[in-house]
Amino acid sequence: MTVQVEIVSTETIKPSSPTPEHLRRYSLAFLDQVTVDVYNPMVYFYTAGSASPAEIADHLKKSLSDVLTHYYPLAGRVNYGEFFIDCNDDGVPFIETRVNCRLSDVMNTPFPSELNKFLPFELDELDEISMGVQLNVFECGGVGVGICVSHKISDALSFFIVVNGWAAYCRGEKEALRAHLSSAELFPPTKTGLYDTRTSIVRQRVAKRYEIDAANVENIRAKYAECPDMENQRKPSRVEALSAFIYSRFIAAIKAVSIENGIWESEKKIFLVCHAVNIRSRLDPPIPDYAFGNYYRSTFAVPSEEIINDDYCYGLVKQAREEIGKIDKDYLNRLQESSKFLDYMKMAAAQFSTGELISCSFTSLCRMPIYDVDFGWGKPAWITSPALTFKNLFVFIDKKDGNGVDVYVHLKQEHMNKFEADQEFLKYAKLPSN
Repeated sequence: MTVQVEIVSTETIKPSSPTPEHLRRYSLAFLDQVTVDVYNPMVYFYTAGSASPAEIADHLKKSLSDVLTHYYPLAGRVNYGEFFIDCNDDGVPFIETRVNCRLSDVMNTPFPSELNKFLPFELDELDEISMGVQLNVFECGGVGVGICVSHKISDALSFFIVVNGWAAYCRGEKEALRAHLSSAELFPPTKTGLYDTRTSIVRQRVAKRYEIDAANVENIRAKYAECPDMENQRKPSRVEALSAFIYSRFIAAIKAVSIENGIWESEKKIFLVCHAVNIRSRLDPPIPDYAFGNYYRSTFAVPSEEIINDDYCYGLVKQAREEIGKIDKDYLNRLQESSKFLDYMKMAAAQFSTGELISCSFTSLCRMPIYDVDFGWGKPAWITSPALTFKNLFVFIDKKDGNGVDVYVHLKQEHMNKFEADQEFLKYAKLPSN
């Protein structure tokens, strides 16, 4: 069936108290400036309970108004030309919809693109508004709360900090709102030499979600722990092993399409493997886990010809681990001097410009507190990411019951055709059924 979402009301939620004059200008940080212009999204699904949809909507709106007094930049409007947020209390859009199906009809769908209609914004149409909420009410009385926060001012952990704090506030835990808003002090913005961050946005891609249960995650970890490169090394983490294994299947898909087209010459291509890394604890001194902003960096591993030609890319675990280790205090000190870092980025880009670049990115939301979002009517039945606006991207999210990992796959259609038919991948992964 085609899921239809009908908007029944739209209003703007403003902070319950005005933002003080001395806080009205919130500067973007350098790390905000070099972050891609999209919204970070999640959808939280809750089965029908004692609270009616009207009570839920009222509860969410009143509490969000109070939360915005703490996270006041979210209720402002971004001035991209001058790199600041005018914290003018213009507010956050809150949309209410009715959905023409039951919650069970969309729960656990393997097609993330179907979930984008439960969001308040198109993800790649970022404007001056930094947050939006959409309350979707299903025929059964269940609800889906779709939330978007601008990636331009917030990384994934910051997203969860805000949403989890909002939920805790709803439960009466007012001390949970500990806003830490000082990223521009650590990473002052630059006004010169910036580059276009939208080049990685791609709509011509498809997305699917696969499940790898806990036993198969451990089988993959064991497989990579036994390779010669890992001798006398600590056992690969779940994310390290899954990344290397999935990258090997990604390369197999890329290779199969290229060979069919008669253009596979790996020595003429440049391969790049990227992992997102939280830098809060790596700064000197470290900053709190609840610090709000874009406190992440991506590693850039360039796999050797030997790794690319290895059916399982065994050497990638050690190489990716070494690259993550390079994001240390010295690296972050250089990062705080934005002009030097931009020079480095441009030099790296020039090195890649001589060949065909094939990049692949991994983002892990594992071990993040994503299932703690109880607004007062119980924890979510399911939390999911809709389809994101990138290609060659893999996102890992823990299963609610702790039994394994969901893998969100974003590829061009021709590569997805090969990837989803890969028998080695299908030994460990399966499409979920709702």
